[in-house]
Amino acid sequence: MDFLDNAIDVAKETFQVVSKKTGEIVTTQKQKFNIASLENKRSKDFEKLGEIYYNLIKNSEIADEKTKKLVDAIIKKDNEIYRLKKELNDAVSKKTCPNCKTNISKTAVYCSSCGAKVED
Repeated sequence: MDFLDNAIDVAKETFQVVSKKTGEIVTTQKQKFNIASLENKRSKDFEKLGEIYYNLIKNSEIADEKTKKLVDAIIKKDNEIYRLKKELNDAVSKKTCPNCKTNISKTAVYCSSCGAKVED
């Protein structure tokens, strides 16, 4: 009987250790998930902050020369992207909404994405 009692005690101890480790792993994974989620939300907040700052500079509400040059470079890229999209759309019978830059049907009078009136 001693052997059987010992085996049961060892099994109980093993089960307790495994349960504790499993709990630690679950807790660790939850923490990692929460960290990743918060980092993702923080990145989106930085993106929104950058967009707000960009618009302030674009509208000449902030006059920092270094950032103004960066905004001008972004505007040039936006214009080139718009031109290339228009060129591509012309090839596939589409046009680009001048308001939201979404590709829409060439015959559309209003943008299906933002609702803006689209002039030819």
